[in-house]
Amino acid sequence: MGGIGKTTIVKHIYYELLKETKPLFDKIIWVTVSKELNIPKLQQNLANAMNIVGLPESEPERVAVLMDKLGRRRYVLILDDVWKKFSLAEVGIPKPTSSNGSKLVLTSRLIEVCRSMDCKVVKVPPLSNEESMNLFLKHAGRGVLKVPSLKEILDNVVKECDGLPLAIAVIAGSMKGIYDVAEWRNALRELRDHVRSVKGADVEIYERLKFSFDRLGDLKIQSCFLYCSLYPEDYIIPREELIEYWIDEEFLGTGSRQELYDKGHTILNRLENNCLLEKVGRDTVKMHDVMRDTALYIKGSGSDFKVQSGIGLKELPTKQEWGEDLEKVSFMVNNVSEIPPHLSPNCEVLSTLLLQKNESLQRISESFFQHMHRLSILDLSYTNVKQLPTSVSNLEKLKALVLRGCYNLRYVPSLEKLEALRKLDLSRTAIEKVPQGLEMLSNLTYLNLYTKSLKELPVAILPRLSCLQCLILYVESSRVKMTGFDAARLTKLERFEGRFTELIDFNAYTKSIQCQQLTSYLLVMAPLEAKCNVKPVKGINCVYFFKLLNLDSDKGRQKAMMLASGLQGVESVSLNSNAMILEVCGDLEMEPTEIAAKWKKGGIEVQLVDELWEPAFLPMKYVILSGCPIGRDDPAELPSDVRTLKIFGCHNIRCLSDMPFFQQTNELGFCSIHDCREIESVIDLSSPSQSCTPFENLELLWLKNLENLHVLVKLAEASVVSTLSSQSIPAIFSHLKSFYIEGCSNMKQLFPFDLVHDLQNLENL
Repeated sequence: MGGIGKTTIVKHIYYELLKETKPLFDKIIWVTVSKELNIPKLQQNLANAMNIVGLPESEPERVAVLMDKLGRRRYVLILDDVWKKFSLAEVGIPKPTSSNGSKLVLTSRLIEVCRSMDCKVVKVPPLSNEESMNLFLKHAGRGVLKVPSLKEILDNVVKECDGLPLAIAVIAGSMKGIYDVAEWRNALRELRDHVRSVKGADVEIYERLKFSFDRLGDLKIQSCFLYCSLYPEDYIIPREELIEYWIDEEFLGTGSRQELYDKGHTILNRLENNCLLEKVGRDTVKMHDVMRDTALYIKGSGSDFKVQSGIGLKELPTKQEWGEDLEKVSFMVNNVSEIPPHLSPNCEVLSTLLLQKNESLQRISESFFQHMHRLSILDLSYTNVKQLPTSVSNLEKLKALVLRGCYNLRYVPSLEKLEALRKLDLSRTAIEKVPQGLEMLSNLTYLNLYTKSLKELPVAILPRLSCLQCLILYVESSRVKMTGFDAARLTKLERFEGRFTELIDFNAYTKSIQCQQLTSYLLVMAPLEAKCNVKPVKGINCVYFFKLLNLDSDKGRQKAMMLASGLQGVESVSLNSNAMILEVCGDLEMEPTEIAAKWKKGGIEVQLVDELWEPAFLPMKYVILSGCPIGRDDPAELPSDVRTLKIFGCHNIRCLSDMPFFQQTNELGFCSIHDCREIESVIDLSSPSQSCTPFENLELLWLKNLENLHVLVKLAEASVVSTLSSQSIPAIFSHLKSFYIEGCSNMKQLFPFDLVHDLQNLENL
């Protein structure tokens, strides 16, 4: 039975085993199997848990590697949510025996599965009345006990939950903060009507949970909840990604992106508080598999959802299997390699089609979109397509076209007719020029052109996109030029990432945004020849995406993964073998260009195609000044709310105090200064007129290759110290947590003695 607490029990066992100071087992492994058994995925999850790098693609070799690695360990393997019998040997799992001391624990709704896999069966009973009441009060709040007239109704509501922990938590969450007797009486009546209208154990559970869904009361919130069922079972969903979909679907109405994000987070918080979604980490959520079944059960009353996500599909359903009334279709996270010419579904009302993360998908036929005249959302991100069919040009109702991470995509047909388009994401693709007709998309609010391959952004385009709220360009390339005055005309921008090659353009734009209050920006001032490394500060993890250029064999790919695993600071390595993309995560000591050059000498040729920071700076307010004059004679204007400042290769300043606009920044949290040969001190407080305000909130300072740096803070000579007021240097480093310094050979003093008492929060030096 679903929702009885099986996963909760074994999760408790798992964490208790991990906490043992004298462990009985070498390795404790947790793998979620889910309804659709996918052996390669199960093998990869086992490999990840065992820290096995470069699992072979050949099935016999995969089995042999897993058998060998697991056979050397005394392990506990927990397989959660198993629906079908399978052979342990075919996966690569040695059978646990008394001689090897290993253990296998699995959870399943089906007792036949447990017996068929030769497991001792332990049934999980429903909660007792007392346990049920305690759990209900935990989620609904004990305040209901203060209303005597609610006692009998409360008892009856708890009884209707039938001892099922999930139902108790969800129903209690929907009644939290309600103390009106009439409302409780009505809720009890509705709950009984839900349960007694159907027969069958699973359906009765779904109806109990549907009661809480109905109590949401708001159609848009209900739509947001149901949308989560389009994801695969047990999928960890990033909150930001989910909110972006809700914005695209217009569930959140209209307004600024900040307003829509606030609405999205509010809805997510409500769904979490009502136990309809589970919080996983700070920025992700998950839908319990029974809640997902309930959502699909609710949509099953109509025929407008078709969900086959994350089940290992190798080809899409035939034309006859696509219903004419379908509104939303999800085939995300599968292994579809081609959409053939004969597949042209007759889906006249289809509005949402999610095909992302079919990493094998290389070709889409011209006829596929022929009858999808109302298609509004199309997501093909992280597929291996090289070009889109020209039939995309006729999807005149399209509002969101998401092609993020299509690393081999070189051609997008004309978008001239897509006047309804509000979102276009071409980040991390291989396009060299913007699609024809981009300037006609006057309703566009989101444009992401973060791609290294783009050679030019015609200057006439941006001023015509006056509705843009979000514009992201690839700032490490100087080929995509912008004028500050054109950027300043985009007055609705809330998020902007762009590079200026002339100081006059940079200053024109920073002046224009002082009254706009951008929620997030990355502004780069770097001449054409200047280097630009976006990684903000030391101590921040990055995910680097390297494209493997000359490796066709398993042996070559495994060598690349072994090299990546040996990098200093690396935390994880994975390979998308379809797109030949190697993902390397960590706070690496070497720059990506240095890594590529070193590997090339060993016969492994790679190209950096993307990098992401973990965690992302949200809201990010980040300025990079590289290879440009920024001193008193050529002042660079900084936004007053800049949070992260990186200065690289700027040689005409002796200290940051030489930058007139530096004194106006009062929210600076991260600062890094690299390769500035004239820098003598970071801050100059030698005269009463100088201020240390910009560093009062500083949390991280990174100094590198400053050959002329002598002191961190320049103070007044002893003879004039008395003229400085005691307020001149108040708590200058009181928030500083991390200080990194390297390649500063002439440094004579770190912190002045007068400032040492401010370092109470310093953690890393």
